[in-house]
Amino acid sequence: MRRFGDERGLGLVEILIVLVIVAIAGGLLWGYFGSTAKTIEKLQEQRPIEHAKLAADRATLASIQSVLDAYRAQQDKWPADKPGVLALLASPPRFQCAGNDFEYDPATGRLRLLVDDPGRC
Repeated sequence: MRRFGDERGLGLVEILIVLVIVAIAGGLLWGYFGSTAKTIEKLQEQRPIEHAKLAADRATLASIQSVLDAYRAQQDKWPADKPGVLALLASPPRFQCAGNDFEYDPATGRLRLLVDDPGRC
């Protein structure tokens, strides 16, 4: 006759409990990694850093435009070309988007960014 405490190995109930615990942990991890992937995908679509860089470039362009407007008010004419505009500034503008610069129209005194799309920034 066997004694009640001498059994060795795992019974069916213990194996099922372990499998249920592993399944629950796997489901939680699957949900976590799935939501993390969605968050990363959403951030890549929104491009917050690129939008911030482009906003900084637009602010830089606006400050250059204000210098041009002040020059126009004093001299009653626009600078003749882009080097004339750069000569008015204390230092060359530093744009945040890679390869960004501005175009200058001497007839109207208007400035335009070369890169004005967050996707290209």
